[in-house]
Order: sequence, then structure tokens, then C-alpha cells
Amino acid sequence: MKMFLILLLASTSLWAHEKSVRTNADFLATANFREQRHHAWPFPLLSIGHNMQSYQDYSGSPYWHDGLDVRAKIDQPIYAAAGGIVVNIENYIPGNPMYWEVAILDEEGFVWKYHHVAKESITKEIQDSLKSQQKIADGALIGNVVRWPISTYGEVYHHLHLLVVGKDKKYINPFLMMEPLNDTQAPVISKIGIAKNHRPIDGNKVKGAHALFLEATDLTLHEKFLLPPYKISYSLDGAEEKVVWEFINLPSGTNDEQYIKDFYMSGTCGNYNCRKFYFNLNFTQEAPRGTMNVTRGEHQILVSVEDIVGNKTSKSFQWSVED
Repeated sequence: MKMFLILLLASTSLWAHEKSVRTNADFLATANFREQRHHAWPFPLLSIGHNMQSYQDYSGSPYWHDGLDVRAKIDQPIYAAAGGIVVNIENYIPGNPMYWEVAILDEEGFVWKYHHVAKESITKEIQDSLKSQQKIADGALIGNVVRWPISTYGEVYHHLHLLVVGKDKKYINPFLMMEPLNDTQAPVISKIGIAKNHRPIDGNKVKGAHALFLEATDLTLHEKFLLPPYKISYSLDGAEEKVVWEFINLPSGTNDEQYIKDFYMSGTCGNYNCRKFYFNLNFTQEAPRGTMNVTRGEHQILVSVEDIVGNKTSKSFQWSVED
């Protein structure tokens, strides 16, 4: 009966599967990101299931993932990547046992948020730190990863959702705070093409206003859990390289829904059964759905995608603009 209730609660909260609910701990962060020291991972990870820029849509209202899904074995103990003061222990989706947070404010002023901790496993040391404001050390035992009752791509999805918050409540890419992984697999570019009305179309000839799209994916220590690349850039007609976006932060900084429908084009999906990403190469914060500013004639774009450790792939596309 207990497992049935857990399954029911989880299945009725898919909209929040990875949605990074804001808690009071976010307001305590004071640090700006720079080149930080690299921290040990909270446990020996199996792979990365989602990254900061992952597209999530479980209910028709897409949002950014904001952090990392660090995939784990069943009942995996979690150890603090950074020591500090425990500032929050909270059931941030009240009544659902899958959604417990432990948040730690480190000495630099970053808040580390550990989501999907099994409530009954949260250690006395962690609970005492919240009450007394006594510091815990790097590597202190927090508790265990909750048992996730849903499978995806043939594997049960036990995982820690790890987030790092900086000044002004900005989520910071946790990859930039962690020891680099032994990832030698470069992202893959599947297709570059023309888009009209924020939707990819076939062909390499176009009339009037248009944009370009990119279909690309990355993998981190896995062969099924497709991820969006960390950095996208391009050179148009041999000009200087322009960065579309590099995910140190989200484009909005703090909002997990803003720009998601602009950065990703129609046809993108991200849920338990589908991962396909169509990126808008004309995305900017100033003109999120801007168009190519090119003249009539032949043009070429060289697009590059890069992962967090520097593995890089490039591919070119030629198209013709007609009257």
C-alpha cells in the first residue's frame, strides 16, 4: 500500500518532476560565480540524466531543468559537496515524499540544494546544523537518494537533483563547480536548416524573413539520456564567431520558464519518453525570436556545439535567399 501511494503521488506530480521550486534558501546566497574551486561529487555517479539547460515538459508548460540529475544506485548515500551551514530542510511539494530538499550555505556564499533526499534518511548532524547553525564539513553525510518509482529509457530513474544558487537567486551550472568528469564523447549535430514562424522546414531555399535551426544532442557517461549541449556558437559567411548561448546561467538568470519557448523551436520535446531538441540559432535576449539579417543570394553558416569539458563538434549549412 505504501509503495502504491508513492507511485500515485509521483504520477500526479509529473509537472514538478524536475521543476526547481524556489525555497527560502535561495534568498541567502550572496556569491557571484567566477572560477571556483572544484568540489567532489556527492557520490560516485552512474551518469548525468539531465543538465541545467534540459528542456522539460510534462504538462504542456515547458521549463528549464535548472540543475543536474546525478543518477544513482538504489539508496545511494549523499555526501555534501561543500560544507557550511544547513539552511533548509523542506518538503517543497507538501505531502509528496519524493520532494525533500536539504540546502547548505557554503563559506563562499553559494547555496547548494539537494533534491530528492529520502526524509527518513536525513542525518542527525544535518538536522542539528539547521537548529544550531553549526557548520558541517565537506563530505558530511546528508542522507540517501529517495527511491524513484518511475523508469525511463529502460532504467529506474533514481537520482539526486543538484542545484547551486548564487547572488540574486541566480542558478549556476553545477558542472562548473564540480570536478570534471571523464567525458570524451563530443556532442552530435544531427541537422541545421531553415525555420519559418519558429518551426523547422525542409529545403535550403527561402523567401522573406526566416531563422535557422539546429538539431543537436550530447551524452554524459550514458548512451540513452540525450542532453542539450553546453555551448552553441556559429560563424556566418566567414565572419567572427558568435555565441548563441553558453550555460553558465540560464538566459533569464532566475526564471525557469522565461525564454524556454524562444531558445527551443517547435518540435522540441523533453519528458520520460521523448528527448529531441531544435535550437533557435537566432536567439538573443534582446530579440528572442529574431531572424537572419542576410541579403539575397548564397550564404553559409558554420555551427559549433561544445560540452562542459570542451569536446566540440562543428558542421556547416548552405542556403539561398531568394526574392
